[in-house]
This record gives sequence, C-alpha cells and structure tokens, in this order.
Amino acid sequence: MKIDKRITPPAAAKVSATKGKGVDKKSAPAAAGGDSLTLTESSTRIRALETQLASVDVADAGKVEAVKSALASGTFAVDAEVVADRLIDHTKETLRKRPRKK
Repeated sequence: MKIDKRITPPAAAKVSATKGKGVDKKSAPAAAGGDSLTLTESSTRIRALETQLASVDVADAGKVEAVKSALASGTFAVDAEVVADRLIDHTKETLRKRPRKK
C-alpha cells in the first residue's frame, strides 16, 4: 500500500468565529505550517449564552422588598438554628477546599 503525501488536511486554512471575548488577531500569528483555529457552532452559541446570562438579574425583587419592609417595621425574625447550620456548612466547605499540608 502506497501513501499519497499530496493529500492535505480538510478545511484547516482559516480561523473562524472570532467574535468571542479575548480573541486578538495579533496574539496568535499564523505559523508557517498552516496552524489554525476553528470554533464550532456550539462553542459560538455557548459564548452568546454566557453573555446573555451575565446580564440576568438573580435577585428576587419581591423577596428583597419583603425583607426591607420587615426590617423597617421591626418584624424580621432570624432563625438562629438555620443561621448556625449554614455557618457550619460553609465552614465545612471551606475546610474541604483548603489545600492539605504534607
């Protein structure tokens, strides 16, 4: 079996979909060997969705107003047991993420 060395890689000549963040044409010079980058449609779609999600407000305006009015009227009740449980959970998570000494 003879290998034909004239075959070139399929459609790897141009860089496409450069709309994403941090893409700088000057930072990635084309090599003499024909290196290239091609972003797939799904990658481009993910970047667009990330942009849309960054602009979404995650606060519940109704809940915020209810807490503000309860604080202003002095009727806001703090459940000490819930606060303690969440502090313990947060501390456990922080300790798990901390690098261990060898």
